[in-house]
Amino acid sequence: MIIVSKLADYAVVLAVQLGHMGQNLGPLAGLTQASTADLAEATKLPGATVAKVLKALNRAGIVSAARGAGGGYRLARSPADLTVAEVIAAIDGPLGMTECAGDADHDSCTHMSYCATKPHWARITLAVQAALGAVTVEDMMAPPFMPAVSASRPAPSLALGADAS
Repeated sequence: MIIVSKLADYAVVLAVQLGHMGQNLGPLAGLTQASTADLAEATKLPGATVAKVLKALNRAGIVSAARGAGGGYRLARSPADLTVAEVIAAIDGPLGMTECAGDADHDSCTHMSYCATKPHWARITLAVQAALGAVTVEDMMAPPFMPAVSASRPAPSLALGADAS
C-alpha cells in the first residue's frame, strides 16, 4: 500500500485547522495566530508532533510564525493558493513513486541504462503529483462529500469479512 506519511497527513490536518482559523471557523475561531498548544488541543495530536510539523511547514514557507506573547502560527498564504502537494512535499520531500521516478538526477540505480519501466513510473509520478497539486487546502476545508445511497447503489458494508453474497 502506498500511503502518505503520518507527519504529512498531520501537516494537512494542521493546515486545514489554520485555514479554518483564518476564516473564523472551528475550535480556533477568534484567533489570528495559533500556538502549538492551541493546535495540539484542536487536532488532538501530541504537542511535540505538532511542534515538529509546524517547524517543517515554517521552513517551507507554508506557515508563518511569530514569537513572544501573542505569537503563534498562521498560514503564510490563502488556503486557496496552497496545494496538498506543497504541504506533503514540505514534510516528505518531492513525491516519487519509485526512487528514480521523482528524481531526474538519480543515478545510483544500476539498472538505469536498460530499465523499461522508469518512463512509466515517471508518468505515474507526474499523474499523482498533478492530482495532489489540483487539491487545495481550501478544498480540504470543505465538509466531506458523502455519496448518495439509493436502492441501486446501497451503502457499503463496514463489516470485515462479511459475505458479499
